[in-house]
Amino acid sequence: MINSSEIDQISGTIEDRVLDALRRLIVTGTFQPGAKLTVAAIATRLGVSPMPVRAALRQLAGEGLIEADANRGARVRVLSADDIRNLYRLRGAVLGLLIPDVVRHVSEADLDALEAIEGRFEAAVARGDGAIAMAANHDFHAALLALARNRDAAAVMERTWALVEALRLRLGFGPGRLDRAVEGHRALLAALRRRDAATATALAVTSSDNAMADLLARAEATPLRARSARPSIPRIPGSRRSTP
Repeated sequence: MINSSEIDQISGTIEDRVLDALRRLIVTGTFQPGAKLTVAAIATRLGVSPMPVRAALRQLAGEGLIEADANRGARVRVLSADDIRNLYRLRGAVLGLLIPDVVRHVSEADLDALEAIEGRFEAAVARGDGAIAMAANHDFHAALLALARNRDAAAVMERTWALVEALRLRLGFGPGRLDRAVEGHRALLAALRRRDAATATALAVTSSDNAMADLLARAEATPLRARSARPSIPRIPGSRRSTP
């Protein structure tokens, strides 16, 4: 659950802070899949006006974290096995599009920077720290795909990360999954250093497919819909508390 010290570290406008706080509450499972989200309740508990909450809900609907319905209101999205497959098919398609361009543009300095991020990922895996490993994995892929110089396609991938993080925090990783990810990253980096576009692309897409298979296996063992909860949400320091 988000605490006040973490919210204090959020930079940007009040809209940015509300968006980040609400995203974290969903991703970390404080708001469970299927939980109803009302503007008034969230605004009161966060100590903000309804306007930034409405903006945050629209943004999170675009990221796929919530579902908004004119009659039922907003709820945290419940992902089915088909949703997971579709999510990873999209990610695989983006990787297949961008990795050849990465190979075309990548420099040795870029590869050294990716190696440094990979070092953080591997250190987290060695410690068994899944949350830090996920953050480093995100950084690795964000830096990798930025090299393709296709911001629109990279943005499509970026919008999927919150969903992936929410799934992983809820379901965890299968045995050996992170070790295999390390092997996959190392093989990908080696292919990039050889400027072998075909191999690099195949490795990236295969890694995505393997991640999908692991999540599907975890989902089969762990129901995606958890019992509903009514979490308490801390106020955002410096904001005014709206009236109920």
